[in-house]
Amino acid sequence: MALLPRPPEPPRMSRLLNKRLIRIVVAILTFVLTVYVILKSRHGGVGVVLPLLGYRETPKAYHFSTTSSFQPVSINPTGKTKEELCATFPKHLLNYVQPVLKMGHSEDRAKIEAHLDSVLACFGKDDLLIMSDLDDTIREYKIVDALADLPQSYYNLLKNRDFKSYMWQREMRDNGTLHGEDPTATKLIDGWVIDKYKFLPMIERAWVTKPDKPFYFFLEADTYVFWDNVFRFLQTFDPDVPIYMGSPSPGRHDEKREIKTWFANGGPGFVLSRGAIKALLHRKSGPNGHYIEPRITEKWLSLLSEECCGDSVMGWALWNADVGLQGYWPMFNPHPLHGIPFSDLYWCQPVLTLHKTTPNDTVDLWRWEFGQRKLHRPLLYSDLWRFRHPGEPRILSNWDNGDWDSWFPPPEAKVNSLESCEQFCRREDKCVQWNWRGGNAKICILMRSIRFGQAREPEMIPEKRGAKREETHGGEKPQGNWVDYNSGWVAERINRWIGERRCKEANWVGPSVTRIF
Repeated sequence: MALLPRPPEPPRMSRLLNKRLIRIVVAILTFVLTVYVILKSRHGGVGVVLPLLGYRETPKAYHFSTTSSFQPVSINPTGKTKEELCATFPKHLLNYVQPVLKMGHSEDRAKIEAHLDSVLACFGKDDLLIMSDLDDTIREYKIVDALADLPQSYYNLLKNRDFKSYMWQREMRDNGTLHGEDPTATKLIDGWVIDKYKFLPMIERAWVTKPDKPFYFFLEADTYVFWDNVFRFLQTFDPDVPIYMGSPSPGRHDEKREIKTWFANGGPGFVLSRGAIKALLHRKSGPNGHYIEPRITEKWLSLLSEECCGDSVMGWALWNADVGLQGYWPMFNPHPLHGIPFSDLYWCQPVLTLHKTTPNDTVDLWRWEFGQRKLHRPLLYSDLWRFRHPGEPRILSNWDNGDWDSWFPPPEAKVNSLESCEQFCRREDKCVQWNWRGGNAKICILMRSIRFGQAREPEMIPEKRGAKREETHGGEKPQGNWVDYNSGWVAERINRWIGERRCKEANWVGPSVTRIF
C-alpha cells in the first residue's frame, strides 16, 4: 500500500491535443524554412523582394541631399562646342549607370542624329549600347541587332505571325531592296510591330555585353534624359536590391495574387538595377548544372506573340520574377517639352526624363541645361519653365496649347469668338490659359495648368463616320470641319501662381502606382 497517493494522471484527450499542437507547430516551421531555402536558392543569393515593392505605402516624397558630379557644375553654353560641353560630363559615373538606347532600323534618322548631338553626345562608342532590329553603324557607333540570335521558335509564323516583318526586313536588306524605290515592298515592314520583340533580348544582351553594372538606363530615340538628375537619384539606391522604375502604365491582372500589375512605359525610359536583371534572367538548373528552364525570350514568347507591346510583357516577366514596378511619375515624364502641363504636380519635383520631345527642342534643351545646374540642387520643373516662358506673348495665332486639365464654358455663356473665349477665361479664377478653335469648330477650351504648346496650322478635321454631307452647286461639300488654332494665357495669374511657389527644397517623389500619368 502506497504511503502517498499518486498524482492524478492528465486525461488522455489532453495528452493527444498537446502532441497534435506540437506536430502542427513543427510542420509550420518546416514549411516556412523550406520556402525560404527554395526562394533563396532560386534567386542565387540575391535578397528576395516581394512583388509588392512599389505597391506598399511609402513616403510621398523624399528630401535627401544630392550633389552634382559635373565639373564645373555650370558653364555658359553660348558658343561652346559639343566637346567643350562634354568635358564637364562625369564619365566615371558610367561605371555606375549603363545607358542603353533602343531604336529601330526604320526610325526617323533626324531623331537619332539629334540624340547623338545632345542627350548621347558625351558617350563614346564604348560607353553606349545601341539595340535595334538590324545591325548597322551610325557615326562611330555600332548598332546591334538584338533579335539576331532569338530561338528558332520565333520563326514559326503560325504561332508568331508578327515576326514576319522582321524576317522580311532582313531578307530585303540581304537582297539590296530594303532602301529601294518600291514603296509596296517597304510597307510590308511594320517597325512598330517589330519593336515589341526587342525588350527582353535587349536586356539579355546589355547584361552580357556590359555585365554587373549597378544600374541600366534604357531610353528610346525620343526620350530626353537629364543625366545630372539621373546620377543624383540612382546614387541613393542599393543596386543589389531588385529595382525596376519608370512611369507606370496599367498591366495584366495577377489572378493568383488578385492584384493589378503595372509596367514602365518604354517612352519615358526605365531603369533596372543589377539585382532586378539577375532576378529576371535567373534560370533553374539541375543537379549537374544544366539549365532546366528556357531563356526569358523563349519563356515569354507565347504571351509576346499575343500582346501589342514589349514593355508590357517585360513588366509581366519582371513581376513573375518577384520584381514589381516602382512608379516615379512625374519624374519619369510621358510629356514632351512643349507639352508639360505646369502645375503643382509638375513644379517642385526634379525631372528625370521627357518623351516625344522634337529633335530641335532636344538639342536646344541639352545646351541650355549646361548653364542651369547647381551643386546641391537638382533641376526642377520650375527651372524648366524658364526655358520657354509659357504666357509670353499673351496670344499666339496658329498655335495649339492643348486641352490638358481643361473644361468648357456652359452653352448659356454663348462663347462664340476668340475674344469671348479669353473674356470667359479671365472671369474664371482657376483659368490660366485658353484655346480657341475657330473656323467651323468654334470651341473654347479653358485650362487650369500652364502649357506652352506648339505651332499648328489650320486644318481640315474629318467628319465623324455617318455624318450627313451637305450638297453645294459644285457638288458635295468637302467632308470635315475647317479648324484654326489660337492660344492665350493670363500672364498676371501665371506670375502670381509662380510667385507663391518658390520650391525651398526638391520634392523627390516616393514610389507609387496610384500616382500615375
